Amino acid sequence: MIQYTVGMGRIAGIVVAAVLIALPVSAATRLLTGAVVHGPSGPERAAVLIRDGRIAAVVDPMAADRLIGEVDGLEALPGCHIVPGLIDAHLHLAGYGAALEQVDCAGLTSWEACVGRAAARARELPAGAWVLGRGWDQNLWHGKAFPGREELDRRIPDRPVLLRRVDGHAAVANAAALEAAGIGPDTPDPPGGRLGRRKDGTLSGLLVDGAVELVRRAVPPPDAAVIERWILRSARALAARGLTQIGDAGTTAAELEVLLRLEREGRLPIRIWVMLDGTDDALLARWFARGPLKTPGRMVRVGSVKLYADGALGSRGALLGADYTDDPGNRGLAVTPLGRLRKVTMEASAAGFQVAVHAIGDEAVHRVLDVFEAVGPARCRRLRHRIEHAQTVRPEDVARFARLGVTASVQPLHCIDDMPWAPDRLGPERILWAYRWRSLLDAGVALAGGSDAPVASPDPLAGMLAAVTRQRPDGTPAGGWNPAERLTAGEALHLFTDWAARASFSEGWCGAVAPGMAADLTVLDGDPLANGGRGAGRVRVERTVVDGIDRFVAGEPR
Repeated sequence: MIQYTVGMGRIAGIVVAAVLIALPVSAATRLLTGAVVHGPSGPERAAVLIRDGRIAAVVDPMAADRLIGEVDGLEALPGCHIVPGLIDAHLHLAGYGAALEQVDCAGLTSWEACVGRAAARARELPAGAWVLGRGWDQNLWHGKAFPGREELDRRIPDRPVLLRRVDGHAAVANAAALEAAGIGPDTPDPPGGRLGRRKDGTLSGLLVDGAVELVRRAVPPPDAAVIERWILRSARALAARGLTQIGDAGTTAAELEVLLRLEREGRLPIRIWVMLDGTDDALLARWFARGPLKTPGRMVRVGSVKLYADGALGSRGALLGADYTDDPGNRGLAVTPLGRLRKVTMEASAAGFQVAVHAIGDEAVHRVLDVFEAVGPARCRRLRHRIEHAQTVRPEDVARFARLGVTASVQPLHCIDDMPWAPDRLGPERILWAYRWRSLLDAGVALAGGSDAPVASPDPLAGMLAAVTRQRPDGTPAGGWNPAERLTAGEALHLFTDWAARASFSEGWCGAVAPGMAADLTVLDGDPLANGGRGAGRVRVERTVVDGIDRFVAGEPR
């Protein structure tokens, strides 16, 4: 029998990890003792018996003594808290892995700093290779003006460069990238997109929504080996955040092929709920003919289709019902024609697939609800159709979410990131419609929590903290931004556990620490619910268990 202890502190974790390296990360039957378990009836000190990837029992600590002789591994977790395996309902798996390798402009306070990083990366790459990056946000800069290509052309004239905004819905391309994409002064704006132009009509290099795709398609596509590297790098990083399952929002055909192969080879550390790329008609046709793959317990399940109704608020591409307060005459972009949204939604629904539609502006949300209304409330509820982000919802549409059984897939960190400038975009009336989690929940709407990584950090604990405080990590603004829309600590935990599990049809076999459920567990070094949920900002992940196997242990080499 294997026996070891995981300590609460960083030093203790490192010391123990030195022992763990020589031990198996999985035992057929394991007993976790000494921790507080967050089960269906609330937190209580208990022991968790794991057998063959399932939770066999959750027992009183005294009763656990009688089980010691039956287990292969006994693990003491003094001071720790075991919560259901944390789930991110919406992120971009390969995209996050790619972002970990690309130029990182997140948090930089000037465009010049971002260009400087891109220039440094260009010097490391072979001749002709594209410089790709992400993360810039003009709202963090003096003047808050969108950038152009002049500085890129000056500093990186000899290779294509494409640097995407933090939300991915805008980008800047240099002259070489525009040329590689065949874009010139006479190129018209694409459907659902906009090419930035100077006053004289020449191209500024700024691309919004559909225009980003014009250049992205010119980037040499990654081969299977690169996609595998991105997926595994991403999945391992997510496991280190305590995540046991994620919803991949817009899986391409090439990515899905790699995911299914990695599943067959037993190499995926976390579970994946696949939302098929809704722009790929051939991919959709194949899966609509085949039907969903939702077998409980699989590492990869395919049961949803991802579509886009509009762009992002930060790049003024979110589709609003009235003009942007800070940009009169602009109401945003309908990224996908309404006719196609209807067509794909109806076909997906008939084939038994969930439909998940990106909709941020109030007009986009309203239109998607109209489409779901045509599907019918009973079918919507059965298929658990979703609106991703749902950042601006009219008061009359809150009740429609509930009546149609539509899930609101929300990302609390977007609220924190957007609060400095969102009031300028929406004005004093509409800003009260933004990030309205409490209003939706009180109306009976099912919520699911996510991050949208790489747009925001994939840290679910940071997401929980944002949901309960609506404050920046420094505690500002005092009392929280529009605090009436906050969630309680318990609700925030549900948001990233069983509520997120429901959004992927997995609540029957995971999302709870209870007998018979999958042994998907996140072990924390403290109580995330302490101090009204502010404890989520102070604890760290000690261990991530998926299917009974340790996928991450603090201090252990990855």
